[in-house]
Amino acid sequence: MCILWLGLIVSGLSGQLLPSHLPSPCFSQPIENTKFIEIVTIPQLLQTPSQYHQRLIRIRGTVTRLELHLDDSKHFINFVFHLKKGPDRVLVFGRHDRTLGDIQMTTGRTVEVQGIFWQEREANGYRLFNNIEANLVTFHPPLTPDQAALSLLLTSF
Repeated sequence: MCILWLGLIVSGLSGQLLPSHLPSPCFSQPIENTKFIEIVTIPQLLQTPSQYHQRLIRIRGTVTRLELHLDDSKHFINFVFHLKKGPDRVLVFGRHDRTLGDIQMTTGRTVEVQGIFWQEREANGYRLFNNIEANLVTFHPPLTPDQAALSLLLTSF
């Protein structure tokens, strides 16, 4: 797991630099076999956030307000964005290891995020609500035909 002393500009919250001193996993390294991780909808998550607090989940939505920041080592890209479904949204943040390739994330794309959900946490004196520490972000449906077929198979159960 990569450790990140997060320093992200969160435009929708305060517009200020927010170093969180919280560990954050790598962008493209799954923690577990995603087949066994519960898929949660954004409305479901926001209606009962305490049920999912500090749990590993998968969630799908559209990327909005994407921000990418190259870290000082130039080896990692820190990212933050809102994941939106209808009027509901959650904040997603994480880190991408550039040695694994381009981040290939853009605003307006539908993605699936796997990560730890936090109902509430404090970062540098700021209280943040409903955010996800992402360890895996993938396009949904996947852009490669083999993965798209596998994705449909896994989500049909």
